[in-house]
Amino acid sequence: MDSLLKLESSAQLAPATVAGTLGISLLVYVLLVRSLRWRRYNAIHRQYEAKWKEGKLSVAEAQKVMHVSSLYDMPWLLVRALSFALFKTYAVPDVSKLLLQTRQLGSGAKVAKRYADTEILIQTWIGCPINGFFDPKISPDEKRPAEDPRASIAIARTNFIHSKYKTITNDQYLFTLGLFIMEPAAWAERFGWRSLSPMEKDAFFIFWKDVGEKMGITDIPKTLKELSDWCDNYAEANMVPNETNKEVAYHTTQELICAVPEAFGLKAFAERVVITLLDDKLRVAFMLPKQPRILHRVVAALLTTVGLFQGYLCLPRADNDSKGYPIDYNLPKPDASGDIRQRPAVYRSVPWYAPVPTGVLSRFWNNLLVSVGWYKTLPSAEFFPKGYRLEEIGPRSFENVGIDQVMLEAAKIQGCPITGPWQSKTSGKGLSY
Repeated sequence: MDSLLKLESSAQLAPATVAGTLGISLLVYVLLVRSLRWRRYNAIHRQYEAKWKEGKLSVAEAQKVMHVSSLYDMPWLLVRALSFALFKTYAVPDVSKLLLQTRQLGSGAKVAKRYADTEILIQTWIGCPINGFFDPKISPDEKRPAEDPRASIAIARTNFIHSKYKTITNDQYLFTLGLFIMEPAAWAERFGWRSLSPMEKDAFFIFWKDVGEKMGITDIPKTLKELSDWCDNYAEANMVPNETNKEVAYHTTQELICAVPEAFGLKAFAERVVITLLDDKLRVAFMLPKQPRILHRVVAALLTTVGLFQGYLCLPRADNDSKGYPIDYNLPKPDASGDIRQRPAVYRSVPWYAPVPTGVLSRFWNNLLVSVGWYKTLPSAEFFPKGYRLEEIGPRSFENVGIDQVMLEAAKIQGCPITGPWQSKTSGKGLSY
C-alpha cells in the first residue's frame, strides 16, 4: 500500500517537476540572450561615449557605433527603414516626375535594377569602412593604399550617376540625406527590440553628414535637431498629392512585395500592409486609400512581436555573419584573373548579378523560385551573371561609361591610392590623386 501511494505521489509530482524544469531552463535562456544581446551595445558605449560627449567622435568611429545596430542588432529592420526612407522621397512631385522622365522607376522591369543597384551602393557605404581601413584610428594618406576602398568607390559612382541629372536640387538631396539619418531611429523606436541611444542617433548624423559632404550636398544643418526641423518643414511644403507620386509608388511597392503570391488575394493584402507603414501625410501624397485602424494595429503588433522575439529569444549574430544583409561586407578575394567581383547577398524580383544555374539542382531550384513568383525570370546572361564591380553599377545607359573618372574621384574621396584588384579594369592601371 505504501509503495502504491508513493508511486501515485510521484506521478502527480512529475508534470509539475517537468514544468518547473522547463520554466527554469527558459528563464536561464532568456537571461543568457538578454546578456549577450546587450554586450555589443554596452561595449561600444564604454569605448566611445566619453569621446562622443566631448564632441570628438570621428566619422570612422561613428560608423563603428552605427554598425552595432545596423549590422548586428537589427539589420533586417534598419535595412527596411532605409528602403522606406528612399520611398518617402518619391512623395515629392519634382522627384517622382524626374524618375518617370528618366524611366528608372516608370516600369517594373527597370525598378528591379535601380532597386538592386541603389541598395548595393547605400549598403556598401554603411557596411564597408568609410576611411578605407579596418581600424577607425587610421588616417588615410597619399602613400598608403586603402585596405578596403569600396565605400569611396560606391560614393564616387553615385556622384557620377547623379551628375547626369542636373535638375536634382540641393534641397532634394538634403531631404533624402535627412531621412537616411532619422528613419532608422524611428523604426527602431516603433518596432525594434531596443531603441537607439542618443550617441547612436548622433553617430548616424556624423556618418551620413560626411557622406553628404562627399556627395557635394551643401547647407547641411550642424545638429540633428536642426536637420529634423528642416526636413519637417520641407516635407510640409513639398510632400503633396500628385499622379506621378502614385505611379512611382505603385512600381516601388510591387518591387517591395514581389515575392508575395497573387493567390488568395495575398498580394493585394500585402499592398495594404505597406500602406499601414506610411504616415497619413505620406499616404495622402501617394494618393493611397486609408486602411482600417484594426489593420494598423495588427501590423504594428506583428512587427513589435518580431522585435520582442528577437530581443528575448534569438542569440546575437556572430562577428562575421552577414547572412540576410543585402551585401557581404566581409572583404572579398580576387578571382584567378585578379578581378574582384561581388554578388548581392539577397536577390530581388529580377536576379541581377546572380550566376546562371548550371547544375540540375540549381536549375530546378531557380525554376521553382520563378514558378512560385519569388523571381520574375531566371538568372541569365542579360543580368550580369559574373557579378558587379562598384564603379560599373548604374543604369544600362551608363554601362562602361565614366569608369576612370569614378576611380579618380574615389581616390580623392578616400585620401589615398586605390590599387591592386580594386583598380580600374578599363584602363588597366591604378588611380591616385
